[in-house]
Amino acid sequence: MTHWTEEMFVEHADVFERTMQGRVEGTDEEVDQLLDLLDDHGVSPDSVLDVACGIGRHTVEFGKRGLTVRGLDISPAYVESARERAGEAGVADAVTVEVGDMRELGARDGEYGLVTNMWTAFGYFDEATNEAVAAGFRERVADDGALVMELSNKEYTLGNYRDSHAGLDDGTLYVERNEYTPSTGRMETTFGLFEQDGDDYEHLGEVEWDLRLYAPAELRCLLERVGFSEVALYGGLDGAPLTRESNRLVVVARP
Repeated sequence: MTHWTEEMFVEHADVFERTMQGRVEGTDEEVDQLLDLLDDHGVSPDSVLDVACGIGRHTVEFGKRGLTVRGLDISPAYVESARERAGEAGVADAVTVEVGDMRELGARDGEYGLVTNMWTAFGYFDEATNEAVAAGFRERVADDGALVMELSNKEYTLGNYRDSHAGLDDGTLYVERNEYTPSTGRMETTFGLFEQDGDDYEHLGEVEWDLRLYAPAELRCLLERVGFSEVALYGGLDGAPLTRESNRLVVVARP
């Protein structure tokens, strides 16, 4: 049976890529904040593994800052976009992007001063597999390095829960429908895109995902179980304190 990640990121990659492209602006600031936050932890990486790198938003920005970067994503279409972005930015020599599955990190070689997992790219699978993915992160982090994760903050998401909502972004209408199951901690989401055509809208496509949302304390315990000894939690890449009103959860985990 095809997993939803393959349907969404491989078979229907073009639908969600529009959303990724809309977030390119501002990624340079995110990377600056991330590196400053690492500096506060005494981590100065010279190599990065960007897991679930998508179209290479962060991958390329790391390369522009002189780091050696490897991007990994399950989507061939996103990998191709990331390679094109690296070439256009003039950092193709420093940035390698390849098709790969985060579930297979443990079978890979190499250690990195920084492993990143950005924009809620965790919790895709069942409990055991999610923990195995986290263990793969640990295996790829060098002893003097760090893992940085950036995700939705479950406390905020549930506190501001909506079954459905819609928005208009530069002529593109998105419609999102959610169903949260407390007994499993999973959020099932249907996401549709429509392009404005005069007074009407053309349906561009629809994707679905099924995400395990981890509360901050749950995620800390998970990362400690797989071998991280220091796990710091923040409300943003700028190092803001984590509160119930923090929209984002940022993790800095050290071996």
